[in-house]
Amino acid sequence: MTSSNSSSIQWVAPNQTRILPNIVTNNNWIVFNVDEFGFYRVNYDQANWKLIIKQLATDRRSFSIVTRAQMIDDTFNLARSSDLNVTFALELATYLINETDYVPFRTFSINIYYPLVMFSQNPDGVDYQNMQKFIQNLEEKQYNSSVFSMEQELQSLDYFTRQLRAMVISDLCANGYDRCIKDLVEKYGQWRSNSTANPITPDIRTVTYCQGIKNGTMQDYENMKTLYKESNDQVEKNRYGYALTCTRNKTLLEELLNTTLGNDYIRLQDASRFINNIRLQPGGQKLAWNFISQQWKELVHVFGSISFTLSDIVNNVLEYMNTENDLQAVQKFMKETDDLSLAERAFLSSIEKIKANIRWMNTIGLDTSTWLKNYLPKINMNS
Repeated sequence: MTSSNSSSIQWVAPNQTRILPNIVTNNNWIVFNVDEFGFYRVNYDQANWKLIIKQLATDRRSFSIVTRAQMIDDTFNLARSSDLNVTFALELATYLINETDYVPFRTFSINIYYPLVMFSQNPDGVDYQNMQKFIQNLEEKQYNSSVFSMEQELQSLDYFTRQLRAMVISDLCANGYDRCIKDLVEKYGQWRSNSTANPITPDIRTVTYCQGIKNGTMQDYENMKTLYKESNDQVEKNRYGYALTCTRNKTLLEELLNTTLGNDYIRLQDASRFINNIRLQPGGQKLAWNFISQQWKELVHVFGSISFTLSDIVNNVLEYMNTENDLQAVQKFMKETDDLSLAERAFLSSIEKIKANIRWMNTIGLDTSTWLKNYLPKINMNS
């Protein structure tokens, strides 16, 4: 597809090269694999990417919903493999300020997760805060639209709008958007006082519980723990359990981690989920690593005979470590630990992941950091 709206399908055999002369001029864009007709990614020269980015910002409907999502996915993945500078992916994503469809937003949310979680390993760092502001900037217009009212009847919304609503609320609250947090804390308070009269719609229940505990009192936490213990509804029980891991109280998180070993109100089969949810909280990675490194013998005793559980815990806790200090700490632990049990292979594969994360931080991460520092002042000037 070209800027003149001409489109055609041509088949190219494996390992074949085909030159298509004089399709567009230097000032016109061209897009291949429209609507992801084929299962492959497409990279372009920098000039064509710039033309596409400009067109998206001018009139996103020049491209279909699927093609818009495809270009977001392609740019971020090409950047991850170092086939394209990440600044093109970030610049392309800025058009989302005016996007209204779920699929492109969802594609962005999935692809921005890795850079976000990389920076979140230092939750007080400027890079993490800048990434959060970037996400807020792209999604806050959707949040402030009328369909995102907390009083909106979901039955009046189509499926994709409901999905977009839930995703944006989850993204913005998780990334510090004040209005979102205020709205959900208020909604949580109403539900807490009378859950029958003030039910929370299922699509935002998990994030509302989380924000209620994160910004609530010790009494809120104890009430949520009671709900978790007493619930026989597994879906709700999982939501309650996740909410417990949202607390900012380090002591309570450490208590939760230790409780996973006791087969008390947290069953052994749920232990891996709790540990995983804690490590995904900003700053939670270090807590989870301290727990497994200090309690390793007990973990082996409790989970060593349960297929995959110990390996899953190791894979999850080490997945996003991204500093040389992290790498050295894990290598030292492996060297000094006599019995790595069934998780030995998980430790070895995690070492390679940590090395890859460090490479990302030192290359793509630096480019991302620089771009964010240059982009955010422009937002403030235009707001």
